Amino acid sequence: MNGSPAAPDSPGPMKTLLFGNVTQRPYQNNLLPAVRALERSGPTKVVEPRFIEGFVPTGAARPALIPRAAVEEALASFQPDLVVCLAGGLYLARESRQLFPGATVFAGLALSDPLGLDASLDIAPEFDLYYTQDPQTLPSYVERGIAARRCDPATDPELYRPLGLPPEDDILFLGKWTPHRDEVVRRLSQLFRVAVHAHAGDSRWTIPARPPLESPPELCAGINRARLMLEFAVLDDAEGRFRGTSRMTNRPQFAAACGVPTLIDPFEHLSDFFEPGIEIEVYRSVEELTERAAALLADEPRRHEMGRRARARVLREQTWDHRVDMLRRDVGEFRLTTTLEHP
Repeated sequence: MNGSPAAPDSPGPMKTLLFGNVTQRPYQNNLLPAVRALERSGPTKVVEPRFIEGFVPTGAARPALIPRAAVEEALASFQPDLVVCLAGGLYLARESRQLFPGATVFAGLALSDPLGLDASLDIAPEFDLYYTQDPQTLPSYVERGIAARRCDPATDPELYRPLGLPPEDDILFLGKWTPHRDEVVRRLSQLFRVAVHAHAGDSRWTIPARPPLESPPELCAGINRARLMLEFAVLDDAEGRFRGTSRMTNRPQFAAACGVPTLIDPFEHLSDFFEPGIEIEVYRSVEELTERAAALLADEPRRHEMGRRARARVLREQTWDHRVDMLRRDVGEFRLTTTLEHP
């Protein structure tokens, strides 16, 4: 489900029951765009597990079971064609799935791979369709006999859009502290006005960190007040075999949707999303990062053109509407295949 064109026509409207903590800060920045796209696609009922008695959240570090009572309550007023578990390691037990009509399709979306891969591998067999946002993890699914699919990061260009605000910062960074990131930010701050919006309560940053941007309006405004976004693709804080590998998050897409270019360390799949030097700027060392940042900050027409092209790329193929369209097609194909196999 990577947003590429070319697929059979989408099926008609489907009723979707979604389990996900979609209004929880700061996760709503990532999850609300998916919900909005599903709601545009057809009738959608959202159930937030964090409000369910007996639910034990795991932050995608371990499987998180949706209590049967919550499933029964949802089914009392809503009969879905599709059930989606969105992020957080959420899944339904077989006994709960048996409460639904036989034609119901169950889809799981893992948004924390590879960091949450162990939980994803445990719950993926409980779904008819399972998606990962990290292509490098697909071989791990294959090793377990799981036919996972790509669901590349995406965004909502209405929630995140150009606001015309005067920029106050040269470079904006959002995310977790690591020694590597702190050192890069420290060196950049010696030359540029750098804004770091850290996770709440994290005081390890060398430069003063600002509060987190935990809702789409806050995040959109924060990005609009910056000239450039900084992103670290390398997983320097990961454990195990994925340490030192790289992945795409949707932070560059947030920035692109706002018309703000991103500075990013290159990796294998980057060109799947943005064209280096045209829609995004890459760096391979702190020295090169400093040079590229200085050049873009000094060349306003090129910076604006890069932001314009980045937003156009997102609009063309990286919105959650694209992802939901492909999900709907996958559901249609799954139903057709199931019918042919079991008439």
